[in-house]
Amino acid sequence: MDGLVKSEFRKLFTTNLWWALLIPVALLSFGASWMGTGFGYMSSIEQEIGRPLPLGLLTMSMSTNFSTIFAGLVGALAFAGEYRNKSITTTYLTGNPRGAVLGAKLIAYTNLGLVYGLVNVLSGGLGAIAGAGLDGFGEGPDWLIVCAAGLLAMVLWTLLGVGFGALVANPVIVIIVLLVYKFVFEFIVDLFLVGSDASGVSAYLPGAAGSGIVGNLAVPIFISATAGPDEQYVPQGLFEVLHFVFGGSYGHPWWLSMLTFAGYAALFVLGGWYFSGRRDIT
Repeated sequence: MDGLVKSEFRKLFTTNLWWALLIPVALLSFGASWMGTGFGYMSSIEQEIGRPLPLGLLTMSMSTNFSTIFAGLVGALAFAGEYRNKSITTTYLTGNPRGAVLGAKLIAYTNLGLVYGLVNVLSGGLGAIAGAGLDGFGEGPDWLIVCAAGLLAMVLWTLLGVGFGALVANPVIVIIVLLVYKFVFEFIVDLFLVGSDASGVSAYLPGAAGSGIVGNLAVPIFISATAGPDEQYVPQGLFEVLHFVFGGSYGHPWWLSMLTFAGYAALFVLGGWYFSGRRDIT
């Protein structure tokens, strides 16, 4: 198994894909975090209470939710790219059984997901400094907790991508499906569910669950840090606005979002294991 893992790391870091997709993570994380600090609604609150707001907590959620798609894409191409390059035959012949290959890729890409997560945290932190200054971070423990959630979200998106790529095995399809689902399909579904009895279902969809890992943690911490003992008087509308802009779902705990998304990742990994073990590689 050690040999397979080393082989996966070698294949991963001798190609340009991992750093080519890492560049937009850094740029988007910085840009989203910087622009997020300028959200007009926050400026009015800041002026009203007369002190800086810990906007970095919210913008870390925004930057993570923009960047996780690239972790999903790089994970999806772990298998789909090998099918496209026809190297999957050699990989399976030298790494039999096929399940061991999947296990080695999961280990390698978990580490890559951590790298993506660290870059997101650093870039998002720099963006928050550029937009809100050092006072915009809030308390150190709060910041570290939200950053840890961002790392976890990035890793889970990477693992979901690996499973999805093993399941579909076509790079064009995996790229299109991931992009369209995250940025188009789920948005349309949310529009249809708004105001209906089934509106609560939205929080359990993959995209919403993924964004809720950080958003459903960052927004309540931000409210608590801002309102203090008066938190119970904060109107529901403020929560909903913050979740709409920075991610997550009102009243939905972050750990439930994490478990929901981890369940989706596990299903894709199991599906990828089943179908990749039966797919013709000749």
